[in-house]
Amino acid sequence: MKQSGGLDRLTTVAMAGAALMLAHQVAGKAARDGLFLSRYEATALPKMVLAAAVVAVLFGWLFGVLLKRSAPQRVVPVALLVSAGLQMGEWLLLAGSPDIVVVAVYLHIVGFGAILLSGFWSLANEVFDPREAKLRFGRIAGFGTAGGIAGGLLAERTVVWFGTSSVLVLLAGLHLLAGLCVLGLRGPAAMPRETAKGSARAAFRTAPFLWSLAVLVLLGTTSAALLDYLFKSGAALEYGKGPGLVRFFALFYTGAQVLTFLVQTVVARFSLERLGLARTVMSLPLAVGGGAAGALLVPVFPMVASVRALELILRGSLFRSGYELFYTPIPSRDKRAVKTLIDVGSDRMGDALGAGTLQLLLWLGPVAARPQILAIAVGLAAISAWIASRMDKAYLQVLERGLLSRAVELDVAEVHDSTTMSAVLQTTTLPKAELAAAAKPATIVRPPVVSLDAVVETMGELRSGDAERVLPALTRVEPVLVGQVIRLLAWDEVSPLAREALVHQGRGITGQLVDVLVDESQDFAVRRRIPRILARLGGQRAMDGLTESLGDARFEVRFQCGRAMDYLRQKDRELHVEAARIYEVVGRELSVSKPIWEGHRLLDQRDVMDSYSFLDEVLRERANQSLEHVFSLLAVVLEREPLQVAFRALHSEDRLLRGLGLEYLEGVLPAGLGGRLTALVEEAPVRRNGQSDEALLDRLMQSNQSLVLELRRKAR
Repeated sequence: MKQSGGLDRLTTVAMAGAALMLAHQVAGKAARDGLFLSRYEATALPKMVLAAAVVAVLFGWLFGVLLKRSAPQRVVPVALLVSAGLQMGEWLLLAGSPDIVVVAVYLHIVGFGAILLSGFWSLANEVFDPREAKLRFGRIAGFGTAGGIAGGLLAERTVVWFGTSSVLVLLAGLHLLAGLCVLGLRGPAAMPRETAKGSARAAFRTAPFLWSLAVLVLLGTTSAALLDYLFKSGAALEYGKGPGLVRFFALFYTGAQVLTFLVQTVVARFSLERLGLARTVMSLPLAVGGGAAGALLVPVFPMVASVRALELILRGSLFRSGYELFYTPIPSRDKRAVKTLIDVGSDRMGDALGAGTLQLLLWLGPVAARPQILAIAVGLAAISAWIASRMDKAYLQVLERGLLSRAVELDVAEVHDSTTMSAVLQTTTLPKAELAAAAKPATIVRPPVVSLDAVVETMGELRSGDAERVLPALTRVEPVLVGQVIRLLAWDEVSPLAREALVHQGRGITGQLVDVLVDESQDFAVRRRIPRILARLGGQRAMDGLTESLGDARFEVRFQCGRAMDYLRQKDRELHVEAARIYEVVGRELSVSKPIWEGHRLLDQRDVMDSYSFLDEVLRERANQSLEHVFSLLAVVLEREPLQVAFRALHSEDRLLRGLGLEYLEGVLPAGLGGRLTALVEEAPVRRNGQSDEALLDRLMQSNQSLVLELRRKAR
């Protein structure tokens, strides 16, 4: 799919916003830690972390309520501007009440900063669909990391040139610019505000996968809080209090951001493509667990600092790249209800759990508590790695559910009566009555014994070449005449009645039909019409013959075999089909050149009254026939309903749906097939009626419309 200029603009705005947000985060950490430890002892950190966690949970709840009532496009910029104003107020009050203000700064940066960062990514998740997110989030996050590096350097230089308190002015300026920048995250991809409001309880109930995500964040933050205490208390002992400590933290966080940028740039995309989301996210707990175990063996400050740096680097690169993508398939109303709750609530609960654990351990004394802290970090990392290892399967289920949910939401937006909605939903499968009737096995009808003379007379009528004589003869076909009736399939005028006569014979003639179908020396007109008969007869022998003919040289034979196999699988899921064989055939179909892919056509007209003829009644003959053939084959081995929605999505001009469909297909298809399919279908719809670029862009902006109704409207 060709990317529009609007998407390029949105990507640029998102990169600038990420850079400013991360610059604030890194500079804010340096200011927070340096100012607090310059006024208070390191043993006060657990209490401060616990208080900040409580504040963050309250702010997170309020932010979640605002996101449910309004779109992130409105809430996030306003919150950033409010944050900038608060930090200017803190700068003005610092000289008069330093003990109180440094606590306020700590609470502000911990409690409000994480919420704003979560809000920014919530906005990005709604601006870009899942496929574009995979392509662009790495670039956005990488640019954000570069901004973090600049933020750390700016904080260090600000302390040297203007004094410690001036860092607060820098922070206010960064959030002011970020708020103005995020205002530009609107465009053709942005989703309009939804009238339906989600709830966190409903989201967790419909997507239990979110519980695993919340626990993963909770355990990871708890481990980070434990390591952070050891790091900060060690830094206070090494560098003392005052500007030197602030400069150390600024340089440390800047160095971590430089390495984060390198990992994000060099490793993140490779990891997502080759290892998948689960193993990419799992890199964080594995590294933290290994590093904490190493610090147990080598009890020196540089070792603890290295483990803390490793945690920061992987959390900001590999973990963040994978973690944000887990949200992309979730419907936006559910995402708004739970993302801040998980990002901030679970994160701050992890801080609180870590702070409480530290307070208990410190009763043993800071020195004695060190090995226990590291041992707990190792245990938590092991549990996190186990949870992360199970996430790929859960993500695929949510992605499939998201594809279906997106289609249902779009229909609800324009369909208001139950009758129409029922009719729309029924287009995704064969009608139930037809399936019930088709599920009954074809029976062999044994006609009464007739004389040899009558059989010879019927044969003469069938071979007469006169349609007026052939058609009546087809109503009294005997099994011995099946071979002649098969030949009549090539005669357009009598072919429909010949097909019915063969179906009437039952499964006993399946072998004869398969023998003709697989023999490429037989008449092409006959062979392309046999699959429909085999579909009506049913049975494993019919399925095997159809599978064997998927390698036929003629596209229409292969196409009809695929449609017949799809129909048979709907009638009887017990029929055996070798998935590897289907994927091999699909791979061969996807290996053709673009002109051949677009040029496939069928000679026979398809019966618009027969649902067997089409993979999707909504699209009917407007569907790309090569794509329909591939999806018919995939429906034999994969779940049919989400495939059918994806098929519709690829024929839609709704870019969000196309991206979601492609993302789902890349997730369920074996390695390599998804990329081949994307290469053939990813281009934008062909421009018709001389429409201008502006007109096409306007149409692309009409997101959240009913997919089914859109396709039906185009058919008129």
